[in-house]
Amino acid sequence: MYIGQSVRRREDAKFLTGGGRYVDDIVLPGMAFAVFLRSTHAHALIRRLDITAAKTRPGVLAVITAEDWHRAKLGKFEMVHPMPFSDGRPANEEVRPSLTGVGERVRHVGEAIALVVAETRHQAQDGVEAIEIEFEPLPALVDTGRALDPDAPILHERFGTNLIYEVVRGDKAKTDAAFARARHITALDVNTQRVAGSPIEPRVYIGDYDRIADRYTLYATSQTPHFYRQWLAKYILFVPESKVRVVSPDVGGGFGLKAHGNPDAGVVAWAAKVTGRPVKWVSTRGEALMTDCQARDHVTRARMGFDQDGFVIALEVDTIAAFGGYLSNFGPSIPGNSYPQTITGLYKTPNLYFRVRGVYTNTVPTDAYRGSGRPEATWVNERLFENAAREMGVDVVELRRKNLIQKQEFPYKTPVGRTYDSGDPPLLLAKLEKLARYQQLRAEQRTLRARGVLMGIGVAAFLDKSGTGNSRNLASKGAKHGAYEVATVRIHSDGKATVLCGSHSHGQGHDTTFCQIAADYLGIPLEDITLVQGDTDRVTMGCGTWGSRSTTMAGSAIVQASERVIGKAKRLAAHLLECAEADVDYRDSRFTVKGTNRSVTFAEVADQAYYGGNYPAENFELGLEETVFYDGTDTNDPQAMHLVSILVDIETGRIKLRDYFTVDDAGVVINPLLVEGQVHGGLGQGIGQALMEEVTYDRTSGQLLSGSFMDYAMPRAEDFCDFKLDFISSPAPSNPLGVKGGSETGTIGAPAAIGNAVVDALWDLGVRHVPQPLTPERVWRAIADASTARR
Repeated sequence: MYIGQSVRRREDAKFLTGGGRYVDDIVLPGMAFAVFLRSTHAHALIRRLDITAAKTRPGVLAVITAEDWHRAKLGKFEMVHPMPFSDGRPANEEVRPSLTGVGERVRHVGEAIALVVAETRHQAQDGVEAIEIEFEPLPALVDTGRALDPDAPILHERFGTNLIYEVVRGDKAKTDAAFARARHITALDVNTQRVAGSPIEPRVYIGDYDRIADRYTLYATSQTPHFYRQWLAKYILFVPESKVRVVSPDVGGGFGLKAHGNPDAGVVAWAAKVTGRPVKWVSTRGEALMTDCQARDHVTRARMGFDQDGFVIALEVDTIAAFGGYLSNFGPSIPGNSYPQTITGLYKTPNLYFRVRGVYTNTVPTDAYRGSGRPEATWVNERLFENAAREMGVDVVELRRKNLIQKQEFPYKTPVGRTYDSGDPPLLLAKLEKLARYQQLRAEQRTLRARGVLMGIGVAAFLDKSGTGNSRNLASKGAKHGAYEVATVRIHSDGKATVLCGSHSHGQGHDTTFCQIAADYLGIPLEDITLVQGDTDRVTMGCGTWGSRSTTMAGSAIVQASERVIGKAKRLAAHLLECAEADVDYRDSRFTVKGTNRSVTFAEVADQAYYGGNYPAENFELGLEETVFYDGTDTNDPQAMHLVSILVDIETGRIKLRDYFTVDDAGVVINPLLVEGQVHGGLGQGIGQALMEEVTYDRTSGQLLSGSFMDYAMPRAEDFCDFKLDFISSPAPSNPLGVKGGSETGTIGAPAAIGNAVVDALWDLGVRHVPQPLTPERVWRAIADASTARR
């Protein structure tokens, strides 16, 4: 059995020895290079654009503008997961243009205006600098909380408002009534800052056009190559899908920002046709921070009501969520769908009123980033719980324990309409207490406090939403993409296998995990299986990697395809062994007639499947290959609890992590080693968000102030502590493997746990809340403000 074993990642040797093949490693004959001219204004009208000088610069092959784009009647990415108003009205949608031209507005710094293609990248940059452009600046809006103010600049005049949609969940009348009878109410402003995904490999595209075949090939750093093929064909280039191939080789991290459509890809693909040459574009790090979709950016006011026994009776959440200057094609579904689905966390919350309003601001569009709505929801819910416990004089763990959903209550329907599939939150909490030695930590905290050392302990209990569920269910909500996943299991004549899968790895370890699944269900050695991914010409179809869906969806497709292969092989084996199929037993790569020593190996059966000399005369097709489009029945609900201990330097506000403990319920774990690595990686990003990461814009001009890693702080090894992990298993009922997502809980829980720990350390000083990120300056200022207020 390979499932459940900590098999080391097979792909690591390749990457550690420099054998990875990324898009920027690809060199095509005659390849040219491209650089975009981008807006230097957050909000402005383009009055004039003169490309005359740029076209005559040495090495310049072409200068492509919006005028060229419109003349060729090319398109732009469309919304694939729209979110209407709750009353049924369509959202005020404006998607990102491929290029913006004269007489049109730019709506964020970095918006693409033209593409220069040249023999070298430096020559292309020279061409960009030779373009003359004249802007008429307009008032900029970057403050999310001001977007709906009467005097706020309107970004898209045809709507007459910056409001994109308003999504409401729950029952306001019942919630108001519950608050009216509440014994205690805790209220907080709990904003979530804007963050940038920042994978180690920036976006890279190579466009190639075959004039003879009239066919495009795009090499792309994409999590969703088949989606990209569809979108380029259907929305951008307006060609048959068969005329587009997308290849995503090794990808150096994605975290969501390489899942959605970026207009740069379509422009680069078309540039190859315009120039008759392959064209490569490589984002710089500064360009990535200026143009890659960002995430979060919520302004939230919330309150939670409790009865006289400390049970939650009501939750009200009112959020304004920034979507940037335009909508990215998955963006609206995150605050409108993912965020509310986990807003009540792991607690029984009988009454809820939830409202989120999406707004336009003069910033880069927002879309998916690891966690996608769940970190925001957990931050709201857990900060309220933490402060409520302290205000009521109750231990923070005991208040949580009292309100947890019990194991026997699953499946559990929440007031937002989501039904959680399976779980055991009380067991999660019990394991966390034991792992962290909670009572001993509290005793140590008291001892340190007596010596003037500020130690804080923070807890967060929460859940994720993973697996993407069912395509019909998504379609009923207006989605224009599938939820299924595709796997082909191809057995070769020597009995070895190739698995071709539509889900794409960018660090998850699919080459190991997927082949572990296939090895168990095919009954052959792991080393006899090869994985193919990331090429739309080789893999039939697929919906890609996002939403912690890969093992749930692709793993299940591999299970079903493998079972079909074995079923067919078993029938052929029965024919070769001259017995009934029911009398054949299969194990250890060998088909055996039950009760005898007569057998045939899997490799021998495979050989016969392709040799064709001896097979059943009726209803049997030669070959040994099966393709499955697996469409699940529902998403699944990974759950986790975190506990962190920190030290706060009262003089500087610096936070030092001491211990970090997590207990996860990821259902059936295929590879514990890889899941632990996923939790570690998620914690790194969650801790980064909690302590330092923040995209900032000048509030007047809209200029990006965090345009490099000198200003956008990324966590380093010294910012972390040892992580201690444990797991429980509540198998998901909605897929044959019983798996749940395991890659996002670290990101989801860390901001809330650390935020709670800081408040725990500083509560006696009068600090009630510190906004994210919890930088030394903000912590120090919170201490100073509390000290001033006490005087």
